[in-house]
Amino acid sequence: MNQKPVVMLLPYESCSGLELFGLRFAGDLQARGYPVKIAAPAGSLLDKQCQARGLELWPVPATVKYDLSIYPACFKMFRQLEPSAVVAFRTQMMYPMFFARLFASAETRQFLFYRIGVGNHWRKDPIHRILFRGLSAVVPNADYVAGKIRKLWGIDHEKVVCIKSGVDVVRYRQDESRRQNLRQSLGIGEHDLVIGSSGRIHPEKGSEILLRALFDENGPGRSRSDVHLLYVGREYQPGYADHLRRLAVDLGVDKRFHLLEFRNDVEAVYSGLDLFAFAVTSNEAYAYVVLEAMASGVVPVVPATGGMTEMYEDGVEGFFFEHKNSDSLRACLKKALELPRQTIQTMGNAARTRIVEHAEWGRMMEKYLALFHKCGVAGF
Repeated sequence: MNQKPVVMLLPYESCSGLELFGLRFAGDLQARGYPVKIAAPAGSLLDKQCQARGLELWPVPATVKYDLSIYPACFKMFRQLEPSAVVAFRTQMMYPMFFARLFASAETRQFLFYRIGVGNHWRKDPIHRILFRGLSAVVPNADYVAGKIRKLWGIDHEKVVCIKSGVDVVRYRQDESRRQNLRQSLGIGEHDLVIGSSGRIHPEKGSEILLRALFDENGPGRSRSDVHLLYVGREYQPGYADHLRRLAVDLGVDKRFHLLEFRNDVEAVYSGLDLFAFAVTSNEAYAYVVLEAMASGVVPVVPATGGMTEMYEDGVEGFFFEHKNSDSLRACLKKALELPRQTIQTMGNAARTRIVEHAEWGRMMEKYLALFHKCGVAGF
């Protein structure tokens, strides 16, 4: 059967958690026998990831906000590929998707996997109402966001389908050999306490905020030689990582601050952590990296904002602090650092159990496949 492909529309130079989810999703579809293509810029980080994962790239120009160059590229994609479905991940892609489908007279099903933002924008104007009619479904990954969309967007409520993110619990797991290897490579003691964070190393991700909250003059880790902070990911612009390293020197903790570049085996890093801290200042809906850490048996410390509060119970599997409040973050870190080692391990085990029972990747994929079938995507 000559089945038409599902296209993941990712016309970006970046390769953040959002894009990595799209790649993982595409890889799963492909493993199940569904043809998939990634619409992304040639030579980009996404292109390299496609090559590493055995995914086929459909080249489109890199797009920033409402760049008009993506419109003819989308039209060409619809005409030449005749995809069974196109999945977008950012709202600005609704516009080129809509017009490309219209002018190509395509029957393609269109989806918006709404994984960035919290649905705060009012979109009940006539133009957006027309755009939303062309979508088969909008899929947020938090109940909080789904509620906002139903309230503020001019879309049929039945088209808003919340599917919470899932994690590969085999890949992300507790692993003592990984833990030992990472710590030995960084010169971190077996019984030291390591706080980590992953993803883009960026001011809005709280990179500097966390460093200061933990190690400044009032920081709970400043006087504790057994406390380390570790970041893994890409710096958002050249020189920012060096800025953080200089700050660590100024704070006198450069031996206990570790910066690792982006790596495809980030699960090996999670295994070496005790706590996962996320001092993000943007309005995060549902941070995937937190789920990865929890699946790895790491206790999360994240802001109580958006759909993040749906991830776990405060004081049981992790801790919440007040969003954009450094004093609250510092107090939360202090509470976590004062816990006995056994208590941290118990909470980490509970975090892992919660993910296995409620956020396993395979269960999530079955919900997406059922949605594709319900919406009439050919071959599903």
